[in-house]
Amino acid sequence: MPALLVSACDDGSTDAVATSAQPVEEVVIGASEFALLPCGGSGGSPCVLVLAGGKSLLFGAPAGVSNEVSPDRLAGLDRAFLFSLMPSDVEGLDEVRNHGWRAGRAAALTVAGPEGLGDMLEALNVAFEQPDALSFVEEGAPRGGFNAALLQPGVEVISNALAFDTGDLKVVGVAGAGSRTTYRVGYRDLGGDWHDLVLKPCAGPEPLAAEYEAAPRTETVIACDDETADLSWPLRTVTKISG
Repeated sequence: MPALLVSACDDGSTDAVATSAQPVEEVVIGASEFALLPCGGSGGSPCVLVLAGGKSLLFGAPAGVSNEVSPDRLAGLDRAFLFSLMPSDVEGLDEVRNHGWRAGRAAALTVAGPEGLGDMLEALNVAFEQPDALSFVEEGAPRGGFNAALLQPGVEVISNALAFDTGDLKVVGVAGAGSRTTYRVGYRDLGGDWHDLVLKPCAGPEPLAAEYEAAPRTETVIACDDETADLSWPLRTVTKISG
């Protein structure tokens, strides 16, 4: 079990840090830590920006996500992951791509998610062709590259799939009923130890056991109304998790 701190009233007995008072732009994480930035908004939808291994991964895209995640952070995303294709889980996807594009994103944003993802992203790209063209004419070109307005389909999680892999940072998705997808994020620190973060949406499937080069040393679970989980949706504070 990793060390957690979820309020500013901790007694100092843990190694992790979380505080709602800390500006997210100033979050600095150590070599063995995850940093979790909330983005679910008042609707309470599962959403978290995960920082680890020098990467920035967004899980969930509810309406209002751009109110909690700065444009610069949206511009710097390495990948986005959808928990389902239900409206409540994808309504903020255009906010993510539009605000990131205008803030200077250089290339298309790759999105991973459940089966049917490719068709949905293709339809969204077509739907926004005319609005994007009008914005060019009336407001001028955004800071981002021309192709950065596009949403690029990544891995579709049909049963289970490796959805992201840099060697030291892996994301595995497992599909369940109603297209809901649970993700396991594994990060290997500089000492070679693995740390796992399980992101389970409401009514999501159970995560697969980790299959890395070595067994993960720690595991943190974020779930919905689950007494066995370490944290619950929606996240309300910036949280650090340390092995």
